[in-house]
Formats: sequence, C-alpha cells, structure tokens
Amino acid sequence: MTATKWDSFWLGLAIGILLPALFCLAYAHTIGLQHLWQEEMYEMLKPVIGRMLLLGTFANMAVMFLLYELNVWKLAKGVLVGIIPYMTAAIILL
Repeated sequence: MTATKWDSFWLGLAIGILLPALFCLAYAHTIGLQHLWQEEMYEMLKPVIGRMLLLGTFANMAVMFLLYELNVWKLAKGVLVGIIPYMTAAIILL
C-alpha cells in the first residue's frame, strides 16, 4: 500500500466536504443539540452557525497540512478545494 495509491484529487475532495460537516455535527452533539433538523434548533443555532462552520474548517486545515507534510499533493489539493464552500458559507453567515 503506497501513498500514490491513495493520492487522488477526488478522494481528497470527498474528505474535504465530509470532514467539516461531521465535525460540526459532532460539536453540536457534544453541546446537547442532537436534533438539528428541527426548526427550533435552527433558530437557536442561527447566530452561531457561521462560527460552527468556521470551526469545522479548522479540522480540515489540519488534515490538509498533514497531507502536505506527507507529500500527498493531489489528496491535499482535494481537501483544500473541499474547504472552499464551507469558508464561503462561514464568511457569508458571520
């Protein structure tokens, strides 16, 4: 199992899109918001949703820099591109 086998832009993009969402859901679960799909929870989270998205991108950045240090360039590029929608949404919602 070499690093080049897993060095794929599309795999990095999938990781980059899923990781912040999972991180935000895990964070919401730890602060006691298990039912995010209800309207009341969305109204309660509305002021902090931008900050939660930004917090989720930090986990993605850590993974990207780890992949950068491991010289897995295509995978790191995919993770970086996956961050862009979350950063855009976080900037708009802040």
